[in-house]
Amino acid sequence: MIRRTILLICFVLLSVVPALGALRIDLPEHAMNGRAFLVTVHTNAQAPVCLKWNNTEISVSCVKDSDGYRGVALLALPRDFSEKTLQVSAVEETAAGTNIVTRTIPVQHKKYREQHLNVDRKYVELSKKSLDRHYAERATVRSMMTSLAAERKWDADFLRPVPGGVSSEFGVQRFFNGKPRKAHSGIDLRGKKGTSIKACADGVVRIAASHFFSGESIYIDHGQGVVSMYFHMSKLLVREGETVKKGQVIGQVGSTGRVTGPHLHFGLNVSGVAVDPIPLFTAKK
Repeated sequence: MIRRTILLICFVLLSVVPALGALRIDLPEHAMNGRAFLVTVHTNAQAPVCLKWNNTEISVSCVKDSDGYRGVALLALPRDFSEKTLQVSAVEETAAGTNIVTRTIPVQHKKYREQHLNVDRKYVELSKKSLDRHYAERATVRSMMTSLAAERKWDADFLRPVPGGVSSEFGVQRFFNGKPRKAHSGIDLRGKKGTSIKACADGVVRIAASHFFSGESIYIDHGQGVVSMYFHMSKLLVREGETVKKGQVIGQVGSTGRVTGPHLHFGLNVSGVAVDPIPLFTAKK
């Protein structure tokens, strides 16, 4: 009789309290330095799930689907990431306790090449006035990066902003007039002056301004730590604070700032890490 009573109590408790262990994450077979990758979270609770990797974390909101709740996020590894494996953890707080799922995947390492460019001396040997302007613009960008929208506005299919081919790929170690500079944080896409530039995903324009190095520039906040950047434009067609849709024309190709000719520098930042956007260009629009 006592045994049956204990079993009945356990059955009732299990029927009203969410079971631990319902949390799981889907990861790719491997990650790569300088690239972002998609993670899918599955759970039976609606509470946000915290993803943690490489001393970084992000909150993922899950929505109802046929098997419970589901959420997605982009995670990223920096260009100089050197570890052979990556550990990704998902943490969920429920009424029954804390669920933690941890998985480890291998990391493939890409070696990035060098590129030597000759540009106007004023963009290499800067005056104090130019340096002060650059530092002020950089501070504005950094401040914006600390106040990004938590809600995800992007989907997994990012749109190539212009149809032109790549003239300079992501991660290239650049030398301007023989002097080393930081690695290329985006990609350069070919395009004639005046070519329309489209937003790669839904989002909100956070910066639309003329900057010393990047010329006429646009930064779009796509939520959940994802920001796209469009540099050297000839014309800006959106304003700060404006909501844009994927495929919307936001400006035109130009040659403003530190450039050798008309093109679009396109960058993608994921949770504070610059990544190669090419693998994410899957939209056909």
